[in-house]
Amino acid sequence: MKPFKHHSAHTIKEAVRLLSAYEGKARVNAGGSDLLGAMKDKILPQYPEAVIDIKTIEGLDYIKEEKRGVRIGALTKLADLAGSAVLKEHYGLLTEAVRSVASPHIRNVATIGGNLAQDVRCWYYRYPRQIGGPIVCLRKGGKNCNALGGDNRYHSIFGAAPMAQYPCSGHCPVETPIRSYLEHVKAGDFERAAEMIMEHNPIPAITGRVCPANCEANCNRGEFDEPVAIRSIERLVGDYILQNADRFYRKPARETGKSAAVVGSGPAGLTAAFYLRRAGYRVVIFERLEKAGGMLSHSIPAYRLPRPVVDNQIKALTGMGIEVRTGVDVGADIVVSSLISEYDTVFIACGAWKEQALGIEGEEMALSGLSFLNGVAGGKRDLPGRKVAVIGGGNVALDVARTLRRLGADASILYRRTESEMPAFRDEIEKAYEEGVEFSFLTLPTRLTRTDGTISVESVRMRLGDADASGRPRPEPIPGSGYVETFDAVIHAIGEKPDSRILPDDLRKQGEGLSALSCGDGRIFTGGDFVTGPSTVAAAIASGREAAREMISSLTDHIPPRAVEESTSNFVRSSFSEIPRIVLREAPVAQRLVSIDGEDLSLPGEAAIMEEAHRCFNCGCLAVNPSDIAVALVALGGEIVTTGRIVKAEDFFRSTASSSTILDAHELIREIRIPKPPAGSVQKYVKFTLRKPIDFAIVSVASLVSKKNGSCKDARIVLGAVAPEPLRVRAAEAALKGRPVDETSASEAALMAARGVSFLSKNGYKADILKTMVKRSLLGQNG
Repeated sequence: MKPFKHHSAHTIKEAVRLLSAYEGKARVNAGGSDLLGAMKDKILPQYPEAVIDIKTIEGLDYIKEEKRGVRIGALTKLADLAGSAVLKEHYGLLTEAVRSVASPHIRNVATIGGNLAQDVRCWYYRYPRQIGGPIVCLRKGGKNCNALGGDNRYHSIFGAAPMAQYPCSGHCPVETPIRSYLEHVKAGDFERAAEMIMEHNPIPAITGRVCPANCEANCNRGEFDEPVAIRSIERLVGDYILQNADRFYRKPARETGKSAAVVGSGPAGLTAAFYLRRAGYRVVIFERLEKAGGMLSHSIPAYRLPRPVVDNQIKALTGMGIEVRTGVDVGADIVVSSLISEYDTVFIACGAWKEQALGIEGEEMALSGLSFLNGVAGGKRDLPGRKVAVIGGGNVALDVARTLRRLGADASILYRRTESEMPAFRDEIEKAYEEGVEFSFLTLPTRLTRTDGTISVESVRMRLGDADASGRPRPEPIPGSGYVETFDAVIHAIGEKPDSRILPDDLRKQGEGLSALSCGDGRIFTGGDFVTGPSTVAAAIASGREAAREMISSLTDHIPPRAVEESTSNFVRSSFSEIPRIVLREAPVAQRLVSIDGEDLSLPGEAAIMEEAHRCFNCGCLAVNPSDIAVALVALGGEIVTTGRIVKAEDFFRSTASSSTILDAHELIREIRIPKPPAGSVQKYVKFTLRKPIDFAIVSVASLVSKKNGSCKDARIVLGAVAPEPLRVRAAEAALKGRPVDETSASEAALMAARGVSFLSKNGYKADILKTMVKRSLLGQNG
């Protein structure tokens, strides 16, 4: 056991003070919590710096009967509870549960508070460090619950305790609640899935096509077979949104009388406009080009992002009452100061259209990558040459090269690092290879010269050195490695940067690097690629959403709340059935190369997408709550009194992947309160174990049934050891109400109690035991 400081607290106030002083690095020891055993086996994810013994606090070991019920001190021994005549007479359910805990010897020292606050008993979590090293499960910093694909005989059949942050949404710039909306897709409720996405991202039909899908790269399912096709699911929901635009892009119910100008109609501008308009602002978007959409319309090729999708998206936004003025060059046709005088707030998100210079002799001979893509988007199909060099390794360079192939040119990408350092999306690189794009890695052009209608590109070979500021290896020239290649044309696409000349002079000097810029009275904001330089559509959406939030706050002194992930239940179902990942229908290479406007990938049907959503693991902890007393307290309608609040027992055990209760780091259990059950109510606690009755339960059931005229008036049925927390089964309770509690009604209630189970590979047997135990509990039989 590692060394730690030990404190014996003599009052609750002293214990809370000590917990606060250690700022979450201390643990409380009370009889029944098994803290010292966990420390001895070194299983805790964070070893405590101090242990605070609260068994030395006087006055917390009592059983007090009152008119409305009974109060039990948190340090009351289980043996005293088991022997209490008061509890036996009126709260027999609790007495039965207490007597099923451990052995008489352990009950003599274990306390009710310690039992309620004990840690999970999952063997992956409890595996002693000294026996072959630790098993890094989800509760100890791992990526996933080991029981999901391992030995899960004793684990949850009703789903997993949720994580504070999921690996998919945690890597999404937009923070889309992926796990939550997939639950609705599984059920075929695209309406609710759409509403959840749009709280974070108002243009999912676009991100469903061009997002880099960091969520998929971090999907835990990828460690078992293949990640969930999250981008494809989002695309389907996004298309559903556009098909029902009148429902999802409604005009605000109330106008604020405030106005906002948005400069730029790219993803950041469109996003800010949506949230501002939804909040009741009059919104006008100013776009320099003749067609709205920014790089969505003018740079991303149509085979990746079809123009009708962008057009329909903008049409949906204008349907909300957002005005779009194209062909207006802010900075030339109208200055920012004029916008400030006309509008209450201004958002500048005009992107990064200024291309980086090559910085080599003869670079004026190279064409602009953005200008080339813009021309193609506008219908220009002139070929710059049969053999074209593309200098760069980002997404623009890949888009240029793949577009050149579709126009019939031979395209060669010259990049100064290796393929693994390319910033372009991985799937775009793979498709470029398929389409015949040539790659020359570790190649740095140093000079361009024109000879007889061709361009000679002088280059030098590179090698990788130490990491630079970007974290990538720094390319270094290899002396004497120069060589020359001849091309018909050269296109440069080494990066873009914002053109800050649009800003007033005072802002131009202070604005670089700020994500939300304000000046004077705080009415000008900036965002998107205009601030960060070239980024992703998802990052621009996140920037636009946050800018809208700050703009609203600046005018109302009210900060709109951020959307949070919805919890569809206290826990979520996991899925580990063998389901192959969907395969998008992709046009053959030969067909792709003759189509400049057709979309490369098409989705399978709606049913296939719903099936794909079922591949989601619903990552979380599958360990079950180990406390017998917890199950009884929920059935009895008990309350837990802590040092800071009073919580219903039904809410107290609301578990997460890191905690079995809602207690915070500075909070202690003081008392348990149980209301007096209705007169004549029938109470029962039954428990199935593998060996002795005092073992941890495989399944347990607590039931309390009150009757009137021989029929069930009310019922509370709670399951233990089958879910991450005690599970009240209201459907089973409803099946009993108004009926005699007999063999037939008890059997129906048992079937209802098992409804919604979600088996893993080895724990399906629990469902049959559950049904039997519910029936026995209701009929008053022993387990």
